[in-house]
Amino acid sequence: MPRLIAQLLLFSTVVSINSIAMAADAAWLLNDMARKVSGTKQFSVTMLIRYDALQESGQLIEFSERRKMILHRPGELRVDVVQSDGDEGGMVINGSSITQFNLSEAVYSQVDRAGDIDDALLYAVGKLGVRFPLARLLVTNLPEEIGKKVDHVDFVESYQLGDTSIEHIAAAGPAVDSQFWIREDKLPSRIVLTYKNAPGQPRFSADFLDWNLAPEPGPDTFQYVAPPGTERIPVLIRSAPADKGIAK
Repeated sequence: MPRLIAQLLLFSTVVSINSIAMAADAAWLLNDMARKVSGTKQFSVTMLIRYDALQESGQLIEFSERRKMILHRPGELRVDVVQSDGDEGGMVINGSSITQFNLSEAVYSQVDRAGDIDDALLYAVGKLGVRFPLARLLVTNLPEEIGKKVDHVDFVESYQLGDTSIEHIAAAGPAVDSQFWIREDKLPSRIVLTYKNAPGQPRFSADFLDWNLAPEPGPDTFQYVAPPGTERIPVLIRSAPADKGIAK
């Protein structure tokens, strides 16, 4: 019996050590991904987004959208959005101004704002009320931002997707639990957020497709040119259909 107890204690110790090591590896992977994305000077990517929206009836309904982004640090970003209801629009940041546009309604708004992408996003989301899912993913202090939101990280599994190795990790925070699927090149292939303190605990997910770290933007990519018949208005706050709150 004493020998059995000793074996069980040894097994428990090994499991505990392995768990600690796996958690450390997961935290390193998450930080490595954050450093890779925030340190990349330019990229383009397509995001397929799905999110829950709490309705007045109390039911959660899932909606979706596609976002194509092209970024060139320090100050240029273009986002083109197609929502599940067919609404099309986007945003252009070019270091001197922030432009929001809605192609479906033929309107746009533009404010002068000098600065880099970090400053522009902070101003757009915080001051203008722009809805921008995963805005923090684009800022240069992403590792610090994740550190503020995450209390604990765990390793879930590793698997092969075609020719790409994927590491699946989970992170817990006071308000949001998150999951990250990280490719072997340290770029995210999927992110899922669960707002555990919000009514119904809604989920947000984004699948990342067609990462390109050497995009070739056209001469007008970061210059908004209003199509004929487009009206300029003072403020354009892009919102999801049916007033659906969404991750920032």
